[in-house]
Amino acid sequence: MLIHSTTMSPLMNIEVIKRDGSKEPFSSDKIRRVVMAAGLPSTKVPTLIDAIESWIQTLEVTEVNSLAIRDKVHEELVKLDPYASNMYGWYQKTKDK
Repeated sequence: MLIHSTTMSPLMNIEVIKRDGSKEPFSSDKIRRVVMAAGLPSTKVPTLIDAIESWIQTLEVTEVNSLAIRDKVHEELVKLDPYASNMYGWYQKTKDK
């Protein structure tokens, strides 16, 4: 029987492929920080994180592209909070320049 600690993510073995080709472990904390910076209320953050983690698990992969995660985060933000979605979208566009 496999027992997971409450502090361990079920996605701890997922690698994120960054735009420069480098890889890093998936971190829901990174998503949490950026969506809160975009204005998503802390009460809605767990819902967004759960949606992203569930989506990644359905992919059944060991690696996922950071741009795919970015797009999915934006998609979930649109559902949860239009203001935070707009701020996140604005930040991503300015970051890409």
